[in-house]
Amino acid sequence: MLSTGSEFHLMAERFRDLMLERTDGRFRVVVYPSGQLGGERVAFEQIQVGAVHMAITGTPVLSGWVPETQVFDLPFLFETRDHGLAAMNGPAGDGWRNLLLERTGVRSLGFLDYGFRHVYNTRRPVETPADLAGLKLRVLQNATYLAAYSALGVQATPMNYGEVYSALQQGVIDGGEANAVGFVSSRLHEVAKFYSFTSITYNPITLLVNEPFYRGLPVEIRETVDRSAAEALAYQSEVARRMEADAIEEMREAGVEISRPNLAPFAPAVRPRIWDELANRLPDGEALIARLVASTERR
Repeated sequence: MLSTGSEFHLMAERFRDLMLERTDGRFRVVVYPSGQLGGERVAFEQIQVGAVHMAITGTPVLSGWVPETQVFDLPFLFETRDHGLAAMNGPAGDGWRNLLLERTGVRSLGFLDYGFRHVYNTRRPVETPADLAGLKLRVLQNATYLAAYSALGVQATPMNYGEVYSALQQGVIDGGEANAVGFVSSRLHEVAKFYSFTSITYNPITLLVNEPFYRGLPVEIRETVDRSAAEALAYQSEVARRMEADAIEEMREAGVEISRPNLAPFAPAVRPRIWDELANRLPDGEALIARLVASTERR
């Protein structure tokens, strides 16, 4: 989990408080922020074996267990942040949650509102695809992410998130990709002075619970978990939107140059090529992607 100032932590605290209040103290939640229990991959493994009961994890990490998860990583899949969140809270997200539960014994209680990952760097504003060429960017260690950024001319470099700040300082990397809140809360705006709303990948984040633990709860407690999780997730979305506006203002005050490029010229570098590559990697991939697109088409 991120720092105590993050919207993730605020959501966890809201869930904790709701559960404490609604169960008269019978259900107590202890929150461990700032990756105290390990990174996302470790946290998920701990949930599987019941060493940790709940955690917040990005879906890109889970593609190792559920390869179909990679369909949500497709570049330029969603048009807007609202479009992405609505899709995850609709049939596409529900289908994925069922797959996750079936394959791993871990239940998703719903999705956080993280939004898109945007490019930041120390060298130049990104206004056109050519501006990405040659940049050495820290990219999530995920096959579809790495392929998409490489297709755009980036030297895509997987790296532990905790190492990014010092790597930027030392010039080991030129930048990376994150949402505005994460960029500022991790203080990356102190060293990277260019932030561009590239919207290449939408990043679903999910609240998880160990299924045997969940099923072992009394029915009324289980129902309270579901209700409190839904309310905490809705609260997180409200907070996240406010925090993004605050983060953008903080960037400006710190001298970060913010750009909002026209995204139309970026898409041909990754569509259909990266989409086709994923379709070929996944069993029944073409049909899977077609169903996702059909189920997420904006009405």
